[in-house]
Amino acid sequence: MSSADLWQLYRIAQLYYREGKTQEEISAAISLSRSQISRLLDKARDMGIVRIEVALPEELETGPLTDFLRQNMGLDNLILVPVEDDWDSHKITDAIARTGAFYLPRLIRGSQVIGIGWGETMYRTAQALKTRPLGGEPVFIPMIGASGSNNPYLQINAIIDRISERLQGDSFFANLPAFREKNVPLTAYENKRLSMLHDYWDHVEAAVFGLGTKESCQGAFDEEVSLASQERIMSSDVVGDVLSQFFFADGSILEQDESFHTNAFPAERLKGLRKTICLAGGPRKVRALIGAARAGYFKNLITDTRTAALIYEHLRSDITI
Repeated sequence: MSSADLWQLYRIAQLYYREGKTQEEISAAISLSRSQISRLLDKARDMGIVRIEVALPEELETGPLTDFLRQNMGLDNLILVPVEDDWDSHKITDAIARTGAFYLPRLIRGSQVIGIGWGETMYRTAQALKTRPLGGEPVFIPMIGASGSNNPYLQINAIIDRISERLQGDSFFANLPAFREKNVPLTAYENKRLSMLHDYWDHVEAAVFGLGTKESCQGAFDEEVSLASQERIMSSDVVGDVLSQFFFADGSILEQDESFHTNAFPAERLKGLRKTICLAGGPRKVRALIGAARAGYFKNLITDTRTAALIYEHLRSDITI
């Protein structure tokens, strides 16, 4: 490429990124089509003439709010995602997922057996991941079975397949339901897959999962769980669920009734893992996030700034009282 061509790339990049000109304005100024301007801007990025860095504002990353929450929730790391006050839950979830997709590779790097949870945030995180090999030979395994037939957020194998493809690891698909009636025996095949899954669980080093609210039972439970069991959860004082295990504000787990069994990594065992990463946010999850963090179910949290502010207010009020 000639010096003149390089100068043109530099000038177009200056007009667009530093002077705030639109591509249409640049097109009119230098007599090139808008599509040509777009291609030249791409070339300027590819050649390193333009270097784009995306970072959280320093006050969100290291400020008093973050330090307070880390200390009072017992966290190792807290990553805050800026959101607007008028965003709905889906938009907040999408923002958390995109940030999670950016940070996840570095958070789990060095782990060989990585457990994956389900839910909307996890599904969207998997969708947002870019191809970034972790190195080594990591294997991604389910921490819960699948549920339902028409909710993509609960199809754990699809989530794992996407994550392993993007991070270039291996996958283990258990092909087991998340919930089953206790009086229905497992087939020989199911017993074999369950045994293999439990063996993987014994070697999990990192776990990545979302966090639900009490109402999660109404969306996650399919025909395997009776309405009476769902009503028992809804009438209790639980504040949320981790891997479909519902817990109270102090983190203690609600004992399941006798009608069904959950094929999920026991929440209590999360406390002993080397890395635990939770991706969750939204005003309705404030008490659940506090309870789960203080119980030790996760040590790394990616959440939004609005939820963080509400958690701060809740914790400050407890301290004041």
